[in-house]
Amino acid sequence: MITRTNPDVGYLDQSVFEALGFSQIVRADKTIYLSGIAPLTGTAEHLEAVSSNDMAAQVAFVLDILERCLASEGASLEHLVAVTVYSTDIETLGAEASLFHKCFGDHPPTSTWVEVAKLVHPDQMIEVTAIAVVP
Repeated sequence: MITRTNPDVGYLDQSVFEALGFSQIVRADKTIYLSGIAPLTGTAEHLEAVSSNDMAAQVAFVLDILERCLASEGASLEHLVAVTVYSTDIETLGAEASLFHKCFGDHPPTSTWVEVAKLVHPDQMIEVTAIAVVP
């Protein structure tokens, strides 16, 4: 069974998902796929970046939304098996690696970090996709 949801977790307005044609979460049986979580808020007509030029604040926001999305599916950070982190500044992101360690604790997922030229919003520095598996 496959379900698709855009949970109300204090993140993006439903209009963003509709305008861009994607779901925040797709669950296929026990596997949960999370679309890119960005440090953005707002509607399809007006997206705002959270804490422009502050990598630590953007990472903290994204990890919080990741945790909230998992909770909406009855899962937790311990259920993560993989994350992919996209950043416009890999060196600055690397300086904030401790935030990931603090968040994931004793249950770190596999991880791939990739530097990209730009993301959807000009003030966005990071985006994270994830996969979790529940028992």
